[in-house]
Amino acid sequence: MKHRPFVFLCACLALGMSWLHASEAAPLGMVENFDSAAIGPFQKGFIDIHRWSEDFRQRARAWSSVEVVPDSGGKALRVKVSDSQAFASGAGSILRLAPYFPPEADALRLRLKVISGTISIYCGGPTAYYGNSDVFTEPQTIRVMAKPEWVEVTLNFNHPTWRNFRRSGFSTDAPRNYYNRWAQEHVGVFLAPDSLGECLIDDIEVVTLGEGKPFTTFAPDQIEPVKTLADFEDGKIDRAFTLYMAAAEAEWFDESWTRSKPLRFEPMQLSVAATGLGGRKVLLSKGRTAEEVHCAGVHTSGAAGANAFSLNIRVEAPEQRNTLVGAGEIVPLDFLVFVAPAGKTFDWKSVGPSEALRVRGGRGFDFNLTHRSIATRTDLDFAIYQTRRYLEPGQWSQQVLPMADFTCIYGQGTMRERFTRHEPLHSQEVIAIAWLNPWCRNGRRDATVTTSIDELSFVKVPGSASDHRSFWQVPDTSQMHSREKDSSGVKTRHFWLPGDSPAR
Repeated sequence: MKHRPFVFLCACLALGMSWLHASEAAPLGMVENFDSAAIGPFQKGFIDIHRWSEDFRQRARAWSSVEVVPDSGGKALRVKVSDSQAFASGAGSILRLAPYFPPEADALRLRLKVISGTISIYCGGPTAYYGNSDVFTEPQTIRVMAKPEWVEVTLNFNHPTWRNFRRSGFSTDAPRNYYNRWAQEHVGVFLAPDSLGECLIDDIEVVTLGEGKPFTTFAPDQIEPVKTLADFEDGKIDRAFTLYMAAAEAEWFDESWTRSKPLRFEPMQLSVAATGLGGRKVLLSKGRTAEEVHCAGVHTSGAAGANAFSLNIRVEAPEQRNTLVGAGEIVPLDFLVFVAPAGKTFDWKSVGPSEALRVRGGRGFDFNLTHRSIATRTDLDFAIYQTRRYLEPGQWSQQVLPMADFTCIYGQGTMRERFTRHEPLHSQEVIAIAWLNPWCRNGRRDATVTTSIDELSFVKVPGSASDHRSFWQVPDTSQMHSREKDSSGVKTRHFWLPGDSPAR
């Protein structure tokens, strides 16, 4: 059956999906069914690994093939692997999926028919630098049957999963994995090195298992103001800042001031303009997308009694073409919140440029939280939290971000346990809120993006913490099981919860 009806999905949404068990999956949207693809080689046409030399890549064409073929009145993807050398670097990408997935997407489900041999399949890929570096689902292994038949394979984004440590820094000892929450580049579908044979793949779709939930929305009369952070009507930007926070490439902070060579990462340009709703003044942050190593933000002080942030926001990224399954064109935006112990002033100046750098010209990044630069310091007590939203390109919207929907991505000093214990965000400890330029999966990655921010406030909204969460979050890190493995010199860490099948 090439297409599934969406009646079941509508019924699940009406019931809030609270009754779904982990083994039951409701479809959210088709990602790829190959019916619109041309017969013949698909994407690269063979298993490819970016670390290969061009000579080795050409030889790999003889060991594997990935092509679209006719099948039962439609089309399917046929994958062949005839030689284990196709996995010389440990992972074999067979296709890349471009859309972003909504927060309630807990898994990728596909139809698979093994024609010969054994197929071990999984998905995942690069996540944000401050996330887990790379996260993948545990491989599902299917062996050829006496009579090959189509089977459904579900690849769970949440658990069990595994990660490597390719560019970790902030996340090296993270007590959990997240994929969908932090996925940056295209979602990859891979074959594990124990795959050898031939299979057909069809109907790749995202599904909910009842773990993630749609973003919570609130009516205007449900949003109670607590404290204004910034509205920019005075035209000042003295509380706005730019911040550099790569895992290891510390040199680009200094270079942003000295400008001795072309910058790989450059700070966003900040200004105030009367381009908001009704001619209001807004903060503009303008610059190129450059992975997720820097952001712009606003300093603030905490506010007791708040459980959410509210802001008006517009993102203009005309040369990006990102899409969200089920929603069409979007811009993905990550928000970061910085916290420090209540009653203790965080020394921002100590992570700023030296006077020697300031006189070089710049203007460079205002602050440097590169992990390599700060990890050994004993005088910094802070933590960072993150959440993500998908915005309509070029349109103003009010975003209400519940604090329960943020997850801790890093902690240092006395705030370390916020990270290792996965503790919640507290409004009275907030020292800054920031945003990143949206990551670009489709379109021009080096094009300028303009983000407009206004009416940034602490607010109080109804509902419990569990009501406010969207992307799945580990309920209790003490429940997580983990195991480290080392294969061919590459260390990986596997995570699972009670009830999951342990990592292989």
